[in-house]
Parts: sequence; structure tokens; C-alpha cells
Amino acid sequence: MSAIPKPIHDAAAAFDTLPGVGPRAALRYAYWLASQHKDTIKHFARSIESVANGVMHCEICGLWSSTQICSICSDSKRDIGVICVVGTSQDARVIEESGAFRGTYHVLGGLLDPIGGRLPENLTISNLVKRVFNPQKLVREVILAVDPDVSGDMTAHYISKQLHGSSVTISRLARGLQHGAQIEYADGTTISDALGNRRDLSLS
Repeated sequence: MSAIPKPIHDAAAAFDTLPGVGPRAALRYAYWLASQHKDTIKHFARSIESVANGVMHCEICGLWSSTQICSICSDSKRDIGVICVVGTSQDARVIEESGAFRGTYHVLGGLLDPIGGRLPENLTISNLVKRVFNPQKLVREVILAVDPDVSGDMTAHYISKQLHGSSVTISRLARGLQHGAQIEYADGTTISDALGNRRDLSLS
């Protein structure tokens, strides 16, 4: 019979599902949580529950938001003519923290990975195409802020082809991000440099 009480075992199993957390660390977290005051534990649980009940995708850009339209899309000071395309909301957060971008975003929900089963129909590429080809022609530029790796290259190429024929400039983050790097872990200076030196991918 296990010496670990079932509630601690179940909590450890939940922690073990988190990225970068192994079984040992998960069990350590569970024991730490059990040692806290009951009010602290209940507050922790309510915080997790609020994520399930209070967070949704912005109807326009797909960013995680507590409202149907996120604070960025509803900000009249943002440049709606420039869309920064990112794989995840975390990528957008890093770019926002750099302070180098004042346009809007479009979250793909990941990057293309046919081997892993992530195909164009699994992403929000079709929604991006609709935003760009809007009859009002509000969009001037699409910045592909995707990771500089195989999946990022594949995604950038596919989107460029889908936007072929539009009048928008298609660019991609440039110098500052090494091949194989992930935007989520880049610092503000690197992101600012990559934005400032983005290269044109528009198809002729």
C-alpha cells in the first residue's frame, strides 16, 4: 500500500502534467501544497478554477482574454493596419513586453507540424486570410512572428502562399533570433531587434 495519501498522490499527478515538471518535482509541489494553510490551498484552487471559467479566446485575434474582445483589439490607439502573427498567446506576451510593437495580433494556435498531426485546418490560418482580404482593406502589413525553425519556416511559407494576391506587405522577424530559437523565451531587446529588421516575404 502506498505511503502517499491519495489527495497528495492526485495533486502530484496533476502537477506532473505541467510542462517541464517531472514526477519528483510534482510530488514535492504536492507536499508543499499540503503543508499550507487551508485558506491558502482554497485560494490556489479558486485561482486555477478561474482560469477554466474566466478565460476565453478573443473573437478577433485569438489572444487569451477575460472578455470577448481583448484589451489590445479594443484599444483605439493600436494600429489595426499591422497584424503580428504568432503561434501562441505566450509569444504575443513576449512581444508586448518588448514595447516595440503597437499593432494588433493574430494567434494561430500553434505552428504547422504534419508529422505531429498539426495541419492548416487545425490552426486559425483561414481566419487570418479573412482578416487580410476584408473588403475594407484595413490591413497594410502582416508580420510573421513565428519561431525560426522547421515548423516556423513551413508555417511562414504556407501563410505567404495563402495571402498571395493581397496588397499587404508580408514580412518575418529577422536578425536577433537564431535558427531553432523560440520566441517565448526571447528577451525584449532580441524581439525589438527582430521586429526592426524584419524582412519582406511578399510574393510578386
